[in-house]
Amino acid sequence: MMTQTTIILSIAAIILIVINSKKTGKQYEGLKLGLTQFLQTAPIILGAFILAGIIEVLIPREFVQNWLSREAGLKGIVLGTFGGMLLAMGPYAFYPIVASIMASGAGLGTIISIITGWVLLGLSKFPYETGFFGVKFTVKKLIFSIPFCFLAGLIAYILELTILT
Repeated sequence: MMTQTTIILSIAAIILIVINSKKTGKQYEGLKLGLTQFLQTAPIILGAFILAGIIEVLIPREFVQNWLSREAGLKGIVLGTFGGMLLAMGPYAFYPIVASIMASGAGLGTIISIITGWVLLGLSKFPYETGFFGVKFTVKKLIFSIPFCFLAGLIAYILELTILT
């Protein structure tokens, strides 16, 4: 999967460089900006992968089996929803950590709940939401979003039990 993604991104980059060089001649400026962004995010990504590896090794199998696995059922979905809500970090750190939780044996419903909890409920967004939309709207959004996280996890759980096994 990663190899396919790398190939597709590389082909897209080459095509954009060729198109840009013919139209504007600023391909080197674009490469320089891309390299700058890479150098700024590389420490975050490296730290996230190290943390993800440590999490994968340190999470006790019994914990995953009892609380996060497919067999955990609704417990995993609830824990995933609120766990995702509490993971106040950017995607560079979030996705490697969730991938390590998945590799440790977490069920599909739990993983989907973690991701939807992070996207819809993430605490890191609260200051922005309250600043732009006010407390009343932010609380309503939170209340209305929680069921969707549970529902997404439940659908994934049911599909994992029936179709995807």
